[in-house]
Amino acid sequence: MKTRKHNLNAIALGVALAMGSASALAAAPGVNNPVGTYAAAIANTELALRTPDGKPTFNSYEQVGLCLIESTVSMLAARTNDFGCDKASYDLKVDATSLTTGIAELDGGVGVGGTTLEGRLFPTRDIGTKCKVDDAAGRNLIGKLELVDYDGAHGWSKTKEIFNSDAYIRIKDRQTGSINKYREVDIKDFFKRVLDNRSWEFDWGLEDIKKFRAATTISPDFYYPVQKWQELSWYVHENGGEGGLWVKKFQVIPRGAAGCTIRVNAYDVNNSTGFSIGADVTVEKEPLPITGSW
Repeated sequence: MKTRKHNLNAIALGVALAMGSASALAAAPGVNNPVGTYAAAIANTELALRTPDGKPTFNSYEQVGLCLIESTVSMLAARTNDFGCDKASYDLKVDATSLTTGIAELDGGVGVGGTTLEGRLFPTRDIGTKCKVDDAAGRNLIGKLELVDYDGAHGWSKTKEIFNSDAYIRIKDRQTGSINKYREVDIKDFFKRVLDNRSWEFDWGLEDIKKFRAATTISPDFYYPVQKWQELSWYVHENGGEGGLWVKKFQVIPRGAAGCTIRVNAYDVNNSTGFSIGADVTVEKEPLPITGSW
């Protein structure tokens, strides 16, 4: 009983000290987070813009297609970690011809010097929708580097306002033969705006690329964060006219690599029967500081 009483007294003393410290801290002059004003501006703008026009309205075909596009650009982002941001361009075609499946072909696809990703949308549940993306069987290449494996499990919220991705990516180093293992995680939100009587879906989000290190005697297997990116996208439905889709993924950290940018510029968008695009994808280092339109 004495030991228990002593422990309780110690806990009480600790709580009192903690409360005293908190009170002292609260009374001290405050220091604003330097990015607070900009973060508040982003949040307030999103909240203000989304209210009048409702939630995103893209259908299941578009969900599969957008999921495959996100997988493609995230795969390219992971590639830059060890293999640089040298200027490069790729041809991308995405087709979702059923409500539940689709494919993305980068530079012609598997077996001809490019990569093919296969997407599958699971039945929607009361809480949201899962999108699974895998690399197609065969030899997949990203700019002459072998994509050994892409294993992505992505998700949409019930209202389609939140999208997150969680993917394991393995890329083989041509010089050493070793396999670099990455994990990609992002979260972003979509919001709808009707502009000039046309429905647009916009997104904004952040992405983390991690790299694997095997266990040692003092540390377990772990994926360590190595890159931070932010992303914006613009998508306008075809609706019998010309549609459009644009993506910009911009690297923020490491600071020395900041400015590495991945862009998707669709030259052909069709959602009249399913969803399909043809697009140019570019990777290059863009000038800093950031100026003008994104």
